[in-house]
Amino acid sequence: MGTTRKSLFGRMGAMAGLGLALSGCVAFMPDRIHYVWEPDETAAPTTEIVSHDQFVGLAFSGGGSRAAYFAAAGAEALNEAGLLEEVTHISSVSGGSMAASYLATRPPEACGPRDVPCTRAYFDAYKATMRENYFWPMEWGQITKPNRFLSPTRRISSLQNAFDTKYLDEKTFGDLPSSRVLLINAASYDDGRRFVFSNRPIANGGQTDLPLSKDTLRSRNFSTSACAYPTPDDFPIALAVASSAAFPPALGPVAIEVPPACGETQTQYWHLGDGGILENKGVETLQEILLLNTQTPAPPKRAVIFSFDAGKQDSLERNLANRDLRLWTSDPGRVVSITNQRADAYWQIVWEQAKARLDIPVTIINIRYTDHIPTEWPESCKGRIRKGSIEDALNAVPTRFSITPCDAGLIEASARLGVARAVAEHRDTLVELK
Repeated sequence: MGTTRKSLFGRMGAMAGLGLALSGCVAFMPDRIHYVWEPDETAAPTTEIVSHDQFVGLAFSGGGSRAAYFAAAGAEALNEAGLLEEVTHISSVSGGSMAASYLATRPPEACGPRDVPCTRAYFDAYKATMRENYFWPMEWGQITKPNRFLSPTRRISSLQNAFDTKYLDEKTFGDLPSSRVLLINAASYDDGRRFVFSNRPIANGGQTDLPLSKDTLRSRNFSTSACAYPTPDDFPIALAVASSAAFPPALGPVAIEVPPACGETQTQYWHLGDGGILENKGVETLQEILLLNTQTPAPPKRAVIFSFDAGKQDSLERNLANRDLRLWTSDPGRVVSITNQRADAYWQIVWEQAKARLDIPVTIINIRYTDHIPTEWPESCKGRIRKGSIEDALNAVPTRFSITPCDAGLIEASARLGVARAVAEHRDTLVELK
């Protein structure tokens, strides 16, 4: 009864906060500038983000803690297959950015290739961190700090604090190891383009004749046509993760103040939010970086992208047959899965045209959590009252900043099954990576 009451009060509180945000009751709070960037105009331009003999990308989708846990379990399965150490680029969206930032700031390679107990303990801690409840620490930050109460822009700071407290320890982009490229995706509310936080500069200024020369198809980032920059060394990683997950209107937007530099004559204010509203898989950014790298003097010889997709996939038939409007009000994130269908269709056309002009083999391995249904209930689900099938339970895992042990068990089983099938299907291609 206590658990049920707590759950009920939690839902009521969340809906009340969302209702207040939607009603405009947060307008009395002044907007917040989350970061002020002071660019160094002496930075040398660059045409590439980083150069590798082979390009191995890891894409973690949005989907709250469901996506974060799916990504962590998938990373563990890749590690057991001897493939995680080959990854050169990690791209993430929303909930997947939690998993990406953990992997980037605490790489498992520190254990050593033969230290099995250390590696097992590492992934146990990794998955446990992705199972943490991040919703309540965020809301507690709102309640205990009156200057944040009911403010979506300041709720970002509360979420940032929750990530720092749980696992990021106030690390910044300057603390990231140089062994991998981290790409955290948000959305620019100013021009509708992807915005990418990265520990390496991303070429930005029409250096290629590929279809990505169209500005609307390329990401925005801290580089400009006149100056090339990575995300500043002092930029908090937790703020980038929170930006990537800032689903409107309850969270964000994040505001970055940019004083005049590199040919600009006035101060700019960048407004950023949930990257999933534009592209929820994180794959587009990896494809963009790959296309840019193929234009460099030392292009990669091959490319493989692993896409761990924990985003919801809506059924048109289900939507058209639905009469209960709670289907939408109980899960506002459903809008992402709908709007992304059109964006995915356009991008696929662009990518197929660009890919046809590449001189290297490219393999994209898609692993969707609902495509790999476990045959048995995990131990974490046993002894619980269950309704419906395992497939029904997997499809019903919600998009939240928390996940139950049973749901986590289902997600992990799906990730392991998906990686096993991918390794078997693409065995010849993956052998070449090692």
